[in-house]
Amino acid sequence: MVTSHDGDPPGHAEFNAVFERHYDAVYNYARRRVGPDLADDVASEAFVVAWRRRDRVPADRELPWLYACARRITLATLREIRGRGEVPTPPEQLWRDSPDDTEQVIRRQSALTALAGLSDTDRELVMLVTWEGLSSREAARVVGCAPVTARGRLHRARRRLQALMDDTARPASDSPDREEASWTTSPRFARS
Repeated sequence: MVTSHDGDPPGHAEFNAVFERHYDAVYNYARRRVGPDLADDVASEAFVVAWRRRDRVPADRELPWLYACARRITLATLREIRGRGEVPTPPEQLWRDSPDDTEQVIRRQSALTALAGLSDTDRELVMLVTWEGLSSREAARVVGCAPVTARGRLHRARRRLQALMDDTARPASDSPDREEASWTTSPRFARS
């Protein structure tokens, strides 16, 4: 093995810089999907894979590549948990952080409930764009779909999220007739 002048293998300093820049983001990504007990394992394994494949990690898109790697590790971890007959922690429980004031808790719970109502891939796309700060093109790479497909899914997922949040926030005293009337007259839900 060829080593650099300071005794480290080639690429070590560059890899350390990538690790320093992105570890927290990859850890937080994993924490929101498998919880704090497994997040460090997922993040660490993603960086082990990145080290082994450092010649294939795109220099200008390191973070999306790491998210895609962490996603595959997360899915394998969840399959392993289910394979042992255990039930993984529901995602909406993992997304809760510290306690907030009452109104914020209600809004947050409404959003988390709505987010849990999306399909796995749509939820992943929304979380990658919203929580992880990726572009729709980068998120598409992570979930393995075409960018145009990701944009369409994101658009529909955002509309569905809004509808689910509106349903969650609607007071129980609303009558079904009034509910139907507001749903059908809303420009967001105009039928084509």
